[in-house]
Parts: sequence; structure tokens; C-alpha cells
Amino acid sequence: MSVAVCSIADVTPTSTLIVDARGSGRRIPDTFLGAFFEEINHAGAGGLWAELVRNRGFEAGGPNVPSNIYPWSIIGDDSTIRVSTDRTSCFERNKVALRMNVLCNGPKSCPPGGVGISNPGYWGMNIEKAQKYKVIFYVKARGAIDLDVSFVGPENGEKLASNKFRASELYVSKWRRMETILEAKATNHKASLQITTSTGGVVWLDQVSAIPLDTYKGHGFRKDLFQMVADLKPKFFRFPGGCYVEGDYLRNAFRWKDTVGPWEERPGHFGDVWDYWTDDGFGFFEGLQLAEDLGALPVWVFNNGISFHDEVNTSDIMPFVRV
Repeated sequence: MSVAVCSIADVTPTSTLIVDARGSGRRIPDTFLGAFFEEINHAGAGGLWAELVRNRGFEAGGPNVPSNIYPWSIIGDDSTIRVSTDRTSCFERNKVALRMNVLCNGPKSCPPGGVGISNPGYWGMNIEKAQKYKVIFYVKARGAIDLDVSFVGPENGEKLASNKFRASELYVSKWRRMETILEAKATNHKASLQITTSTGGVVWLDQVSAIPLDTYKGHGFRKDLFQMVADLKPKFFRFPGGCYVEGDYLRNAFRWKDTVGPWEERPGHFGDVWDYWTDDGFGFFEGLQLAEDLGALPVWVFNNGISFHDEVNTSDIMPFVRV
């Protein structure tokens, strides 16, 4: 039996690192540092993008009915109101609308405050005293309407801001755009937007939006979160994500051309990688606008016909990438 023994000290070479700091070295480009944005955990919808209403088109279930109206909830019970969805909207790319069949009529048969629907936004709407909010919605009805549109606190239904909408049967026999500015008289960080009535009849609603007037340059970005990104001094801004754009399946992948144009006409989509619906209010144009506001180069990501589980033939790729 023989044993070979070697001394590590005898075979380990000695190395010397010499650093010459006298020269200028290789210059780091200004564009080396940037911000990577991903629509995940509501970083855009419910985050940078200041829209307060979640699922504003009642289409979180997709284009078919019955659709998923979450997180909207119903104010009233089956004896006073029935809520459903149908495909009667005036928007060709967003055909789903919400229908309220109001069974009660007047303060004697309707509960105090009326019946209707309520939206808590993303974990509660942050309503600040003296701040102004633009509220837009589309309405159609069988009969005259008398609607209350209000920001309401969770404690005892305190109304933080409210406005009435009255219109004749003739006027609302077709879809009409309604708009108001609500000024909050108190602060509440867990508020909801409510649309209620004590007038019997059938009312359709669609594309309900509430957004603060005080956004960065009026461009729709929350000032506080915008400033946090700006403080990074990014030289480029990459959006709207990676996995989010790719999608678990192509049927749910991000299609950039569907995220431009009037917000009411954007179909939205279900982000199946991060498991939530977005109305795509923060879309391709908004990403470019944010990059410009930051003074950063835009690096936009588009889907090239591939997802986690499927892909298209390269000969069929043009609809994904063509401008």
C-alpha cells in the first residue's frame, strides 16, 4: 500500500493583481441604468396609472356573457334589484354592458340610499379631502333616470362626494356619455364608487371611470409613484413587461395594438401569467408618454408570436408585430 501526500502550499501558485488607476478606463454609457417595468401585482393598473375603478367595462370574464363583474358588488337584495350582463354596449370592441333591473320604486319600497352597484377599486379607493376626481360613465335606460354617483366611505356609508344625474326617457333611450367632477369633502383611504337609484326600471351601464384630476402633467400617472421612478434617474424605460407580454397562452398574450386609441374601445385582456384582468388603460401610448415624461429612452416589448405553452409559425407572425 502506498500513499501519495502532497503539500497544498507547495503546488498553489502565487498570483498578483495589479490595478492601474491612473488611466481613464472604459467609460460606462449613460444608458447603462434604466427602469424595467412589468405589469405585475398591479404595478400599472392600480399603481402608476391613476384610474380608480377596477374592471370599468364589466368584462373581466371576457367577451361572452355572463361576464365577471368582480370587484363590483350589488347594493340591494333580490327583492329590490337584479343585476346581469349582456352584449348591448355601444362599443364594438367591448360589447358587454351591465344591466340593472330595479324592482323597487321610490323611497317607500327602496332601501335608504337606493339600490345599485359599488366598486372598491384596488384595495379601496384613496379619496383625499379637497381633491377633485373626474367620473365618466355611459348609460342607457327604459324610462327616465335619477342616479346618484358617489364616493362612499366604508364606515356608516359616509358620502365623501356625490352628484345626481337626471335625464328623460327620450334622452337615455340611446347610450349617453355622462361626466362630472366630484370634489371630496373628507379623506378616506378605503372608499368605493357607488351608482345608486330609487327609481324603478331598467338601466344599463358601461365603461365607468374615476380618475384624479391632479396627475403628473395631467397625463394620468400618480404623482407620488411617478416621482419614485423619476428619482431613479433612468436613462431608459422598458415596458410593459416580459412574462406579462408573453402570456401563459397566446390567447391571453399582450397585443400592443389593442392598447391604443380611446380607452372605451380598448378590449382589455386577462393576464394569465399574473392572474388578473387589466382594462389596458396603461397601454402602449401611455408607456411611451411615461418614458417621455421621465426623459428616458423607451424600450417597448411586444409579443412575437410565442407564449409559455404555444407559438405561431414564423409565416404568421406579422399580425403580432406589424405597425
